[in-house]
Amino acid sequence: MNKNLKIKKLDLYISKNFIKAFLLSIIAFINIFILSQLFKIFRYVADGRMSSSDGFIYVLNMIPDILLNVTPLAVLLGSLMMINKMASNLEIISLKTSGISFRRIIMFPVIISFFISIIVFYINGNIYPASEKRIKELKGNTISKVLPKEKRNGFLRDIEKNNIYMMGYINVEKSIADNIEFIKLNKDFTEIEEVIIAKKGKYNKETNRWELEDVVINDIKNKTTKKQTSYSSEEFDKAPENFVTLSIDPRLLTTKELKKEIKDLRITGGDIRSEMVELGNRYSFPFASFVISFLGLSLGSRYVRGNSAMSIVLCMFLGYGYYILQASFESLGKNSLMNPFVSGWLPNIIFLAIGIYFVHKAEY
Repeated sequence: MNKNLKIKKLDLYISKNFIKAFLLSIIAFINIFILSQLFKIFRYVADGRMSSSDGFIYVLNMIPDILLNVTPLAVLLGSLMMINKMASNLEIISLKTSGISFRRIIMFPVIISFFISIIVFYINGNIYPASEKRIKELKGNTISKVLPKEKRNGFLRDIEKNNIYMMGYINVEKSIADNIEFIKLNKDFTEIEEVIIAKKGKYNKETNRWELEDVVINDIKNKTTKKQTSYSSEEFDKAPENFVTLSIDPRLLTTKELKKEIKDLRITGGDIRSEMVELGNRYSFPFASFVISFLGLSLGSRYVRGNSAMSIVLCMFLGYGYYILQASFESLGKNSLMNPFVSGWLPNIIFLAIGIYFVHKAEY
């Protein structure tokens, strides 16, 4: 019972020191980022683009974005500061000598880091999008949906004329399309009457109809097929704009709204790469704080005189290394070279493996 009480006091002592070091680190980072933006805000106020109260609101709305970016570094630095202080006071050696493993010593800081990640996850999915919208409004930028210039696998169902349009590729800006297939159905939409296939086509805005080239017309009803060099019919008059869906910057959407946007884009065959990458990051990046805590706790576990500065440099190097790796994998996801969720979680998996390795080394 007495031993359990001592362990509880030890956990409380370590947890308090970790939270204190983390809060000091995150406050320092927030102040640095805000100070770097203050001159820009002062200029907005001086130019009359913002009132003083708007400037204050602008600063408040900057905080969610800053928190998302600096929390992993704050956890890393806070972990290092807390464990390095314990090591320099020979507390780590004393605890190990008394039979307490290093994994047990760092258990509560790791648990706290996980809860910090949960908080960041909530901020990222719900508070950050709203703050970004507010910042854009204060800067005078209008938030509107934009029409994509091009699209692959375009699909449209014309209920009025019982037609189905399918495009392998469509360029809205140039009003052209490739690998076109028009399907004419009966009034009940139960039987196909005619299928028109063309290698390419262009939408004529004056006549409001598609002009196709290298056409094959399959009359399913009469079981005949004929080829034509060109084809145009008032039956097929849907403009290219109908094949694309208005989209908004995915960073301005809450996680719930982002999922709905992806669902809507999938229905219309829209490009969902940037939305999927953003959703993947929403689920992976917040947990960087948890993953990276292993590094700070393990690297500062051994007290070597004069080695504190080197540990801090190494920790910051690894911390920024995470951001570089995360950005690299994100670009692979955006270019469809890797699954967006895989590209989001790979940096976490890699750094978790490195962190666990260092924790194992810290046991001895």
